[in-house]
Amino acid sequence: MSTIGIGDFARATHLGVKALRNYDRVGLLRPAEVDGVTGYRRYDVEQISDALLIKRFRDLGLPLDRIAVLLRTENVEERAGLLEAHLNALIGDLERMRAATVSLSGLLDHVVSSESIGSRVAPATHAAAIEADIDAATISPWFRGATAELTAMLAARHLSAAGPVTGLFEETVFTEGAGKATILVPTRGPIHPLGRVKPILTARAELAVVIHRGSHSEIDRSYAALGSHVARHEISTPGPIHETYLTGPAETADDNEWVTEIGWPVFHTRAADAG
Repeated sequence: MSTIGIGDFARATHLGVKALRNYDRVGLLRPAEVDGVTGYRRYDVEQISDALLIKRFRDLGLPLDRIAVLLRTENVEERAGLLEAHLNALIGDLERMRAATVSLSGLLDHVVSSESIGSRVAPATHAAAIEADIDAATISPWFRGATAELTAMLAARHLSAAGPVTGLFEETVFTEGAGKATILVPTRGPIHPLGRVKPILTARAELAVVIHRGSHSEIDRSYAALGSHVARHEISTPGPIHETYLTGPAETADDNEWVTEIGWPVFHTRAADAG
C-alpha cells in the first residue's frame, strides 16, 4: 500500500486539510493510517479517486450524507437516479450543472487520468513578478489581471520574456484554501520595480511534471495524476507548486486552448532525472 501525508493528499486533490479532517470526522473519507501519538493522518493513494468524486459531488451542492449514500451505491442506475433527483432540484442553475455533470461523468469513467508524467529541473532565474495572498474566490481574476499587467509592463519597456508565464503557489493555497501566490515572467536580468511588479530571483527546483490541456476547471484531475505518481515513485519535498503556462491568458482568451505544465517539487534520486 502506497500512502501519502495529509498535506500532499490535499495538494493532489485540491481538498483542504480542514475539509479532509471534517470528512474523517463524519466517516466520509477515513485516512488509511493515523499516528497514535501525533494524530497525523496518512491516506492510501487509491483514496485519491474517492476524494475527487467527493469534490465533484460537493461542487454539485450535494450534502455530505447524500454523498455517503452515493459512494455506497454500487448500482450505476441507482446512482444516476440519485444524482438526477438532486439535479432536478437545482434546475435554475443549468449552466453550472451542465459543466459539473460533464466533469463528473469523466471522473466516473476514469477517475485518475493517465497523463504522461515527466521530470525536469527549473533553474534559478531572474523574473518580473507580482506576489499576493490569494484565496479560492480571488485566484482566477487575480491570475488573469497579474498576467496582463506583467506582459503589458514588459511590452512598455520593450523587454522580451525569457520564458513562459509561471505561477508559484505555496502549500497553504491547497491545504488551507488561501496563501501566497506569485505570477512571474522570466527575464534576461533583473528589472526595475514598477507598481506591483518587482524583480525576483527564483530558486532552483527539481520537479515531477505533467501537462494539463484545457480550462483549469478540471486541472485537479491532472494534479491527482501527478500526486499519485509522486506518492508512488518520488520523494516529495517542501516548496511551491509550479504552474508554467505554455499557452495561457497571455496568448489566448480561450481557456480551452490553454496548456499548463504542473510541477511538483521532488528530490530526484536518479541521474537521468536531473538532466
